[in-house]
Amino acid sequence: MEPVTFNEVEIDRCTRCYGLFFDHLERETLRKMEGAEMLDVGDDFVGARFNQIMDVPCPKCQTKMDEVIHTDPFEIKFEACPGCKGVFFDAGEFRDYLDDEIFEQFQEVVDSLD
Repeated sequence: MEPVTFNEVEIDRCTRCYGLFFDHLERETLRKMEGAEMLDVGDDFVGARFNQIMDVPCPKCQTKMDEVIHTDPFEIKFEACPGCKGVFFDAGEFRDYLDDEIFEQFQEVVDSLD
């Protein structure tokens, strides 16, 4: 993981797959910032392949992350840490998260985890 900063918000990006790890609430902060989609530089197809990996340790606290899948009306799949409340998006997923239609469904799933 390497730190990446956008408008003074620092997140972590995997140097191998370009997935993004957000500490608790960082994704909400970035969602309000124009141009934040530039952080998600990974290839969607690579992200989809990495999305199949199950036992993912949290980059921050090493707790096994939970796989979260929500399918109504859009499929949203990501990893969430039950320990530190961080969230990991595979390549392409943060751009999806920023899409307004998908965001509302995604937020319902994330809120149910707290």
